[in-house]
Amino acid sequence: MAITAVFAWNLQNLAFDFEFEKFIPRDHPETKLFKEHVAQFGYDNDYLQIILENEGSIFDTAFLQKALGFENTIQLIDDVVEVYSPLTIKHVVKSPTGLIVFPVIHTDSPRKLRSDSIRIFGNEFYRSAFSKNGEAFSIYLQHAHFDDPVRSENLLAKIEEQAKKYELDNIRLVGKLSASGVFLKYMQEDFGVFLVGSLILSFGLLLLIFGNFKSALLPFFISIMSIVWMLGLMGLINYKLNLLSSLIPPILFFVSMSNAVHFLNALGKVDQTNKKDQLLAAMKIVFIPTLLTCVTTAVGFISLLWINTEPIQNLGLFAGLGILFAFIITFSFGLWVASFSNFSKKRIPIEVPERFIQLLLRNKKQFIAGLVIILIALIPGIFQLKINTFLLEDLPEDSQVRQDFEYSDQNLGGSKPYEVRVEVADTALSIWDKKVMDEILKIENYLINEFPLAKVQSPATVVKYLTMVNQGGLNENYGYPENDRSYKSTLRLKNRIDPKRMNKLVTAEDKVARLVGFFPELGSYETGLRNLEFLKYMEENIDTSLIKYHITGTTYLMDKSHELLSTSLIYGLLTAIGIVGIILGLYFRSWKLLIISLIPNLIPLLMVAGILGWLGISLKMVTSIIFAIAFGIAVDDTIHMMSSYLNKKDEDPVVRIKSTFKHAGSAVIITSIIMCGGFCIFLFSNFGATYYLGLFITISLLVALLVDLTILPILMVLFVKKTL
Repeated sequence: MAITAVFAWNLQNLAFDFEFEKFIPRDHPETKLFKEHVAQFGYDNDYLQIILENEGSIFDTAFLQKALGFENTIQLIDDVVEVYSPLTIKHVVKSPTGLIVFPVIHTDSPRKLRSDSIRIFGNEFYRSAFSKNGEAFSIYLQHAHFDDPVRSENLLAKIEEQAKKYELDNIRLVGKLSASGVFLKYMQEDFGVFLVGSLILSFGLLLLIFGNFKSALLPFFISIMSIVWMLGLMGLINYKLNLLSSLIPPILFFVSMSNAVHFLNALGKVDQTNKKDQLLAAMKIVFIPTLLTCVTTAVGFISLLWINTEPIQNLGLFAGLGILFAFIITFSFGLWVASFSNFSKKRIPIEVPERFIQLLLRNKKQFIAGLVIILIALIPGIFQLKINTFLLEDLPEDSQVRQDFEYSDQNLGGSKPYEVRVEVADTALSIWDKKVMDEILKIENYLINEFPLAKVQSPATVVKYLTMVNQGGLNENYGYPENDRSYKSTLRLKNRIDPKRMNKLVTAEDKVARLVGFFPELGSYETGLRNLEFLKYMEENIDTSLIKYHITGTTYLMDKSHELLSTSLIYGLLTAIGIVGIILGLYFRSWKLLIISLIPNLIPLLMVAGILGWLGISLKMVTSIIFAIAFGIAVDDTIHMMSSYLNKKDEDPVVRIKSTFKHAGSAVIITSIIMCGGFCIFLFSNFGATYYLGLFITISLLVALLVDLTILPILMVLFVKKTL
């Protein structure tokens, strides 16, 4: 109890985190390049697009004055690095007497706003910050890189406070800052509400099934202690919960509860009257099978440590440790309570009807044929599965953040940053050499016209802008110089640009540059196809003796990491199946028994994969991890059923299977009902990740239960003759 008290005390240190970059594989070559790029240019995702709307038109002096005051104020907020806005951009014109500078938007001169709007919408450099209908424009805010959600929440709160101060009611906030905040909110709400809901429902089911408060309380309390131990350990080491690690408590709850129910079931089945003899007899029945189930499940999760993604590794480590904690608690605290409690003779009321067993054994071929037909119908769906992720698809459709992102995608060119890195291949050259810039121009033109991106900024953009300045500031002169002489003339103006702005695009040594733009959310699958087309274009058209090019940036790495994450989780699942298979093979001392034990646990995975494919639900982080969780939990029941069957000494397989149903079958049914009931609570979540987790784990557990009660007994009767 002292250990429990220490862990319980440390629960207060638990915190939540949703740092997108942590899902990027740490040692992948793309990650190493990304880190180098970040060291030179900063994070492309450390921005906030602030969209200000004004019904009718933004070219209204009263509105523009409020927007300008708002912009000037937010520049002074802590953690704001820089603010970019059409309100403070200057239009520059080269004249015989020097450079003439005036605002792009005359916020204090109503009579000039019409000509300003004509200039803006006639120039691609300016108009990218404005909606097509002229009712909204974007302010881009660069902020510090946060690893503390409190700082990010404070910044958002201060921005919203200033918007209210200046009576800017129609404001939208688009960026990682706003998205991660709402993800954290849903994670925290779901973690608390649905975990508590699952606990309450599970205890109610235990009480209903056992009909006895003490009998229901023991497995429930063991499960609570297992969760407290694991979460307390996380709090002790100051580990922050994320989307994946928040799945650990329900996993632990149901695994530990299963251990306790099997232990109670065994106590209720033994015939000894002496308390000590009862406990020893029950331990003889369930200790080794429960140890085996915990080890195989824990090893399955711990195998995720081989996947080079921090959240996945932490999920595997903590889930594996938690399952071992649950075993220790069950056969220490649970055994101690049972030693002086009088509930041990309480028999579990659920029994498999003998008519069902007879029906099953008389119609073995029909049951197998039915399963084969179902698999034939579902398996083609597996080949329709594809890896595809939409950043905000898990949020409810009425979520303000999701609506803000969609507004940006539909009206302002897009919400997702896109980054291309360019390095000179010949170190004797500079980014600003014309033949190098000609290659960069090809990339920019493709990104604008073919990908397409909006609001593209690059060294070539700077050259096109300076050309306009150099030729009188007219919109029609915004473009790339036609010859070397014009290019050299234009480039002389480069030194007039603020070095802070220039350093965002080109390194100080002029050897590395970036092209950055925005595009709408297309999903990782469609974006991947466009990336392949882009790379094909560059391979065929770019002179690699002049420049080296790489797609990089947060968006690219996140899409890449989701692809790697999903495939890695499948790889991890296969690894877990292999390790579990080896352990079971050693325990059963038979390859035939090994195969029989795996079949009932692979069938639910195949069915769920087929259902996902037929429903058009893509593989992503949450849907991929369902398979690992379902396999880890479902294998427990198979082991208990097989161990019970193999321990029966009767030579008649029918008698043995009836005894197996009587002793292990009831506990398997109870644990499955409670687990399904607990995960069904998650179906009430508005957060897509939680909803799909509840839905498909419930489906997989129900399928696993049906297979364990039908196909597994048939296989044991047909192929298993010996005892352990």
